[in-house]
Amino acid sequence: MLQTFLSLHKNGLYSNEDIKKRLASEDIYATKRNALFLKIYQRIYQAYELFIYKTRRYDFADMINSAEECVREIPECACGYKYILLDEVQDLSRNRFMLVRAILRKNPGCKLFAVGDDWQSIYRFTGSDLGLIHGFEKTFGLTTRRSLIESTHRFGQPTIRISCDFIQRNPLQSHKLVRNIQKSNTPIYVILNKPTKNTEGQDAESLRTILRAIIDKHGSEVAKTKSIQIISRYNHDINRIKSDDFQITAKDDGGEVFEIYWQDFRLEFCSMHKSKGITRDIVIVLNMNSDLMGMPATRESDPIIDALLAEDDSYPFAEERRLFYVAITRAREATYLIANRKNPSPFIFEISDSIKEAYGKLCPKCHTGELIKKRGRFGDFFYCSNYAYGCDYLKKI
Repeated sequence: MLQTFLSLHKNGLYSNEDIKKRLASEDIYATKRNALFLKIYQRIYQAYELFIYKTRRYDFADMINSAEECVREIPECACGYKYILLDEVQDLSRNRFMLVRAILRKNPGCKLFAVGDDWQSIYRFTGSDLGLIHGFEKTFGLTTRRSLIESTHRFGQPTIRISCDFIQRNPLQSHKLVRNIQKSNTPIYVILNKPTKNTEGQDAESLRTILRAIIDKHGSEVAKTKSIQIISRYNHDINRIKSDDFQITAKDDGGEVFEIYWQDFRLEFCSMHKSKGITRDIVIVLNMNSDLMGMPATRESDPIIDALLAEDDSYPFAEERRLFYVAITRAREATYLIANRKNPSPFIFEISDSIKEAYGKLCPKCHTGELIKKRGRFGDFFYCSNYAYGCDYLKKI
């Protein structure tokens, strides 16, 4: 938490007064808690900055911030540029924006060419501010022309239709008509598994089912040549496929990428955030459940961290929706979503008509649980299958 706060502090270019204002609260408990946090944080921050100064080191935020200062204060610095290419502009943070703006001001007539996709803006937690590109013309004070990239070589129908319809339900996302040049076919399948008491190994049987289906479709020799990526909301979801017949080893020291071996198959696992930018033949998404740490993740970040985050749009689970869009657009050939039969993600109901039909009448309150009829002391009533997960819908018959 301290590390995240420090990163947001430096990427957002907040002064100490800014931080105090953002952490101000009318709640007595929050006020005391925030004050205690700041007391700890300020000592660590000062020691951290002193260490960097004495050892002549830079962290990533320092490189951006120091570069902006040099451009702004040194007359001969960053002169002579005719063009600036800004890639992944949806990940623009406050300090990166300030650096680009400083170079533009130093070079009158310099043209800015920016490439980005607001559908894939998923790094708000590191300081990215989507508002900077939603108001791009106002942000940079430039006369602009927009060109939409509406063709993709990565995936085909029905993934194009499903993913586009899903992400554009948020009216604040830009609207596009995406098409596939190669006319390829990329279906999305939903696999519902049986609920178990323990999450460890819960998705293992569904994963076996998918791998056997791949073998049946392509034959064993072709199937084992397929590139297969397993992804999930969190890194610790790797535990959901733990089983004696899956050999799992960490591919990096940080425990963010794993190699998985099953029979003749070699698979990789990473988080949804880590999967951005990759393309695989087949993608399998774990833990597509309506849960605290499912998808969308309903676990809220700490209010202290929220205080330094860029303002999010008001559409429900806006950033989680963009993250799910990234997850279902990584595969060339097929995407498989694994969910618990008892509490599948509400996102699955949005993209799958067959799941809606299988579940029959859905709860009007949470829109994901199935209405179950039960006889009580005072007559028959309906309750929601998500009762154990917090939905208290009840209706007498």
